[in-house]
Amino acid sequence: MSAQQHVSQLQPEDIYAQKVAALQQLTRRLHSNNRWALAVLWIVATIVTLIFIWIILRLLLQGFPALSNPGFYAPTGDASVGAQIFNTFYILILAELILVPVSLAAAVFLIEYAPQGRLVTAIHFAAETLSGVPSIVLGLFGYAFFCTFLGFGLSRIAGALTLLCLNFPNTLRLFENALDGVSRELREGGLALGASRWRVVHTVVFPSAMAGIITGIVLSAGKIIGEAAALIFTMGASNPANVFTLNPFIGSDNLTINIYNIQSTGGGLTKAVADTVTSGSAALLIVILLLINLVARYVGKILQRSVTIT
Repeated sequence: MSAQQHVSQLQPEDIYAQKVAALQQLTRRLHSNNRWALAVLWIVATIVTLIFIWIILRLLLQGFPALSNPGFYAPTGDASVGAQIFNTFYILILAELILVPVSLAAAVFLIEYAPQGRLVTAIHFAAETLSGVPSIVLGLFGYAFFCTFLGFGLSRIAGALTLLCLNFPNTLRLFENALDGVSRELREGGLALGASRWRVVHTVVFPSAMAGIITGIVLSAGKIIGEAAALIFTMGASNPANVFTLNPFIGSDNLTINIYNIQSTGGGLTKAVADTVTSGSAALLIVILLLINLVARYVGKILQRSVTIT
């Protein structure tokens, strides 16, 4: 008896039962594959998380002796980083004051005003190309253009402008994603009520995108604080006598540059003291980033409420 004859002799109930059995078998196989895939993802995520936790705890434990020593924060001294802490916050604030308005204005123009076409594509292509340039290359560009051509010399302003070039592509993309994530219906509703486009952007888009904007600011702050290669060429690797000043046209170093100097040259310190200072500086950078993250999100919630009420 052929297979076709056998199938033709089956009752409708048998055919239905076979289809149900085949469907159940397929469902079980799909669920089994899903469980295996989910298990692999959980294992990978757990391993990566444990690695990060181990790195952070190790740095904090190694740097705790320095962090608990008041002399570590002294404004002067070979084994103190008071001047470097001041410069770290100074260059962070100065760079963010330049970076955030420029990046946010560019993101608003590209998302809200610019017609989607060749211009936007060209801008995105240029930004993506710039984001792939190594920081040391941008440091050499900053030295050639800001320090030499514009005559700023080794200065904080030259370092901040170089950090603008370094962080602008990624910050622009983060701000664009935050603005683009706002529902189109919200924009259309505001425009339908007679509000101007800028009014809609100010009162509707910005509050809705505030979480993404804060995320972009925090991520850019992390890159600014952790940058060393670009700043060595543009901001210098030593501090003048009047380092505790707001003058943007003087050279200075920060925590990351100080770590590099001590690890590469020793900084005139014994190996034990040098290891203590570098470990403390690394741990201090982690603490600073954590505090910036917490403060930025708290301020973001306040701004979101105030802008929404306004």
